[in-house]
Amino acid sequence: MKKIMITAILVIAISQHQFAQGIFTFSVPKIEGGSQNFSAFQGKKLLVITLPVQQSAAADSFLFSLDTLSRSRAAQLKVVAVPSTEDGCTTANQSQLRQWYRSKLGNQVMITSGLYTRKTSGNQQHPLFQWLTKDVQNQVFDIDANVPGIKFFIRSNGTLYGVLGPVAKISGQTVQRTLQMQ
Repeated sequence: MKKIMITAILVIAISQHQFAQGIFTFSVPKIEGGSQNFSAFQGKKLLVITLPVQQSAAADSFLFSLDTLSRSRAAQLKVVAVPSTEDGCTTANQSQLRQWYRSKLGNQVMITSGLYTRKTSGNQQHPLFQWLTKDVQNQVFDIDANVPGIKFFIRSNGTLYGVLGPVAKISGQTVQRTLQMQ
């Protein structure tokens, strides 16, 4: 009986470790070219956020707030910004989007190429977003990244601990409090 309990505890501990390490096994294409492996971010909190793809005053303000947040927390937070293919990021407009994003966001924000972010994309959904949006993979949340401004908060150990929608302003108290959570 004692061996069974010890084995069960060990299996649970190993599986929790594997889920936490899952985020650090992903690699994403960068908008400037090349790819970025998430293992480089181990030890920092991560904020993965979907970006707007339509330029507007509101979108510029969103990007400015994201840049401000990423600069103020650069020592402990890595921001990964993702333009969504489903929102209109294409190969044809990616260069234009890159110029717009970089005019608003400093190099401390890692911007991916356009990714399929939504569950409705089925097999095309990028593996990172499969992990972020499906509780069977991240063990916590089952929520779709179906609009720009979805924010996924990941602890420095790789566990997903929060998801906020676009209503939660980047400069607002809800985002600040979520980032302060251990």
